[in-house]
Amino acid sequence: MSISEKQHDVDTLLKKIKTKRQELTDYLARNESRHSLLVNSSIVFGALTAAVTVGPGVGGNGFIDTVKDAVPFGIPVWQLLCLLAATLSVAAVITNSMLKSQNLTVKIASARSCSSKLEGLEALLELRQMEVKQAAPLYTQYISEVHHV
Repeated sequence: MSISEKQHDVDTLLKKIKTKRQELTDYLARNESRHSLLVNSSIVFGALTAAVTVGPGVGGNGFIDTVKDAVPFGIPVWQLLCLLAATLSVAAVITNSMLKSQNLTVKIASARSCSSKLEGLEALLELRQMEVKQAAPLYTQYISEVHHV
C-alpha cells in the first residue's frame, strides 16, 4: 500500500471519528439538560411532598387550625394538603419513571465515555502513534457502545 493510500485511509478514519464525536457532542447537549431537569424535578417534587405532609404530621390539630385561619378555602385544610401531597407525589413518580424508562443516566455516561475514547484514538492517529488497521477495530468497538446516538 502506498503512502498516499495509507494517508487517505487515515484521513477517512479521522473524518469518521470527528463526525461521530460531533454527533456525541450534539446528543449530550440535547440530553444532559433534559436529564438534569428530570433529576432536579424529581428531587423538588419529593421534597415538596414531604414539606406538605410534615406540618400536619408533626403539628397535628394545632397546625391544621393555624393554617385553616390563615388560608380561607371552601374545603377543609387537611383535604387540601392531602390533595397537594398526592399531586406532588404523582409528579415525582412520573419524573422518576421517565428518567428510568429512557435510561438517560446510562446513555449519557456511555456517550461521554465513547467521546473520550474517540478523542484518544483521534490523537493517536494524528500523531501517527497507531496504524489504521489497529485503530479501525477500536473505532468500531467504541461506536457499538453508543448505538442510541
